[in-house]
Amino acid sequence: MPDLMKHLAAYWHLWTVAAVLGLIALHYLVRFVIPALQLKNQLNAVNATLSQLASRPAETSIDLTPIHQDAQLNPALDHAWQAYARTLQAPWQSADNGPVGAARQRVSHLSSQFFAHMNTNADGGRLDLSAIEGLAQTDTQLASLWQEYNQAVETLQKLEANPRTHSGPWQASQYAEHHFTEQALVDSPLQTHFFSHIPGILTGVGIIGTFTGLIAGLIGFDVSNPQQVQNELSQLVQTVGHAFLVSALAITLAMVFTWLEKSLLTGRYRQVEQLQQHLDTIFAPHAGEQHLERLTLATEMQASLSLQILQQLRAAAPAPAKR
Repeated sequence: MPDLMKHLAAYWHLWTVAAVLGLIALHYLVRFVIPALQLKNQLNAVNATLSQLASRPAETSIDLTPIHQDAQLNPALDHAWQAYARTLQAPWQSADNGPVGAARQRVSHLSSQFFAHMNTNADGGRLDLSAIEGLAQTDTQLASLWQEYNQAVETLQKLEANPRTHSGPWQASQYAEHHFTEQALVDSPLQTHFFSHIPGILTGVGIIGTFTGLIAGLIGFDVSNPQQVQNELSQLVQTVGHAFLVSALAITLAMVFTWLEKSLLTGRYRQVEQLQQHLDTIFAPHAGEQHLERLTLATEMQASLSLQILQQLRAAAPAPAKR
């Protein structure tokens, strides 16, 4: 024990530098390496779920619940998914297909029947539009058509407002890379900007240890007594040797940590890229083209319906008599 205490007192500076290196290594392991491995498992779980969804047929409906459950394992991933999910849109039916298309055709058919019956009641005369409500109350057939027309319009509005009536896959209005970025999923949670400087810090600590050993050895070197010069020189060489050993240890740790950091980050970046590819494959981002197409079609249908109503009203009203 006395020899150990004497050794510690003689090389306290080297033991201090070694303790600093050990603390840095422990902090690096707990705050970077372990979280990076946990992130690996979380991204693997999400990619496995997305891979299964991507292998399904193109027209298969997709349940978003498993993706949301896997994303909740990681706060950054969950936040990115919440933002990306808001860009998902249920596909819409065309004017001639599916329940929505059938409802639109029924509304158009009932509208034609209603105005045709009104023209019959007008008997070639001028039809007062303010009398439509009273005519619908007295004419049983016209009242029935008017009720069916209102019900058909309400049904169409419910179908268009309810995404569950739509079939096929979901579609995204933006690419996944805009939300699932490497900065948001990897760099920020793992604090890569800080831990990328750890190898340089280790090298600096090793250099400090070397100079500390040299300074401590030179301070204790006494040349005034020729009889003690050989012992002092031997002690100086041992001190310098231990200092260089600590410096070599620090440089070795810096190289190992650099390799470990690049390996872990490269693997996580590759997983994020796979996640982006899976999402783009599943949700087929259209960047707003289909939304614009839908808006254009709705505008054309509204203009066509307005023109049809106007033509039927003009046909129902006779031309004014010439004087």
